[in-house]
Amino acid sequence: MRIPIFFMALVLGMAGTAAASGPDGKLLARLLAWGDHDGARAHLAATVSEPALHALHRTHLEGLIARQQGRNADAVALFRSVLVIDPDFVAARVELSRTLLAMRNFEGAAHHLDILALNANDGIHSLAQSGLDHIRANRGYGAQMHFSIAPSSNLNRGSGHQTFNAGGLAFAIDPGSRQTAGMGVTIGASAYNSFILGNGQALVASASADLTTDIEGSRAEQISLNAGLSWQGRVGGARFAIGPIINATFSAFEPHLMRYGLSGDFAASAGAQNLVGLSFTALGQDYASETYRNGFRVLAGAQLTHAFMPALRASVETGVDIERTQSAHLDRNGIYGEVRVERDWRGGFSTSISARYAREQYLGNYPGTGAPRVDDRLSAGVTVSNSQIDLGGFTPTLGYSYTRQFSNVSFFDHDSHDVTFGLTKAF
Repeated sequence: MRIPIFFMALVLGMAGTAAASGPDGKLLARLLAWGDHDGARAHLAATVSEPALHALHRTHLEGLIARQQGRNADAVALFRSVLVIDPDFVAARVELSRTLLAMRNFEGAAHHLDILALNANDGIHSLAQSGLDHIRANRGYGAQMHFSIAPSSNLNRGSGHQTFNAGGLAFAIDPGSRQTAGMGVTIGASAYNSFILGNGQALVASASADLTTDIEGSRAEQISLNAGLSWQGRVGGARFAIGPIINATFSAFEPHLMRYGLSGDFAASAGAQNLVGLSFTALGQDYASETYRNGFRVLAGAQLTHAFMPALRASVETGVDIERTQSAHLDRNGIYGEVRVERDWRGGFSTSISARYAREQYLGNYPGTGAPRVDDRLSAGVTVSNSQIDLGGFTPTLGYSYTRQFSNVSFFDHDSHDVTFGLTKAF
């Protein structure tokens, strides 16, 4: 497969530089195959004279030469430089993902292959699917660390009201349940190990742990432990994953909640540049002390992603969130919808903008009110990252979100401004 991929990158990246003239991709492929690097450089110089365009293609060509010579780290840097200048340069993304695969940097390769899988060109789409299959068959094991700080105008999601009306009387809401500003801190790690089953299938064991607290010390420390076992594979052009999961949550280092159940997802292409995804999670839940909240929770969603161009993607998602407990006023049926737009920019910047609406309809009357609780939640946010920024091997991300929840029970009526600065490192 090496020669076809190499040849395709040359053709897509160089053959159509301009309508009237441009480098001959087939000739470049032959020159590089013969090891005539100077001849390839001379041909490029003779056919692409515009300085900025020549610099872009020359950087790509040098990446191809470095890749051919086995200098993979240099090749990665050169292909990334091309994408910093032009995020829609498909050939550079093809060769970057290919080089990352050779270096067993599967997380980085998967990011670019997922983008290429939405390409309208059948050859590029098939290449991306083959690359994703290669990752599934060879990923082995890996780990990740993350750290974030999150200043918030309402860290505890407390009420924005001073009183709560029940039974025709107004009751003061205690200070601990009112809106409180603060700065949350989360540190965590995750790891996985893949067991290859053959026929493009794998069994992936995963585990993660997170500790969340706040600098002010106003909230109890929260610890979340997660584990799962996922059977992953491919059926035709579609991919699936399904398996058991378990989550244990501790508050102030005391057991708080245990959830356990089954989770799965399914993704398939739906025409050119479209990806359809389905997901579900079914959980039993047992509370250590609040046993009246014991029961189950079911979440299911559908998502459509469309790539307008390699560097611009949009998705629409809708789903349900259903919970049943031992108390009717806590049983709820929820629905949600979300729109997200992701864009890669010149200079290595990437942005993601989202807007979400969720409605939760509770079934039993809320105590003291004579009516079921109804919450309508609106949220919007943006995240920004830059592939050129490396803080000791950690990738930084900056995000902002605003949430406004309207509730007919004033105790749950609130809004919140949240900023998150996160650092992630994969091993």
